[in-house]
Amino acid sequence: MPEEPSIGRAPVGRPPRGRARVGRAVGKAATPENARTEMFEVGEAGPPPVFVDPTGGRRKWLRRTAYAVGVLLILALIAIWVSQLVGSADPPPHAPAPSAGVRSR
Repeated sequence: MPEEPSIGRAPVGRPPRGRARVGRAVGKAATPENARTEMFEVGEAGPPPVFVDPTGGRRKWLRRTAYAVGVLLILALIAIWVSQLVGSADPPPHAPAPSAGVRSR
């Protein structure tokens, strides 16, 4: 098998299949938290939030309401499902024929 040219790296033999060969680490990379960025400048803090609920009362009320609505929807679904299972398979009886005294057009 011909030797591949090594451009920009040290010549390394082919690793056996299924096994990765990792080279020696050189230097230390900056963590993302400490890395410099050119995306934006960190300036002053923005305006304070418009609504803050430090007690968590609104979140608790909203969560309980969502659970109650969910339980009601599940109960309605179960009621529909049970009504389909319990109902009879016979068709409803036919309506009686109109009486002789009633004229239909």
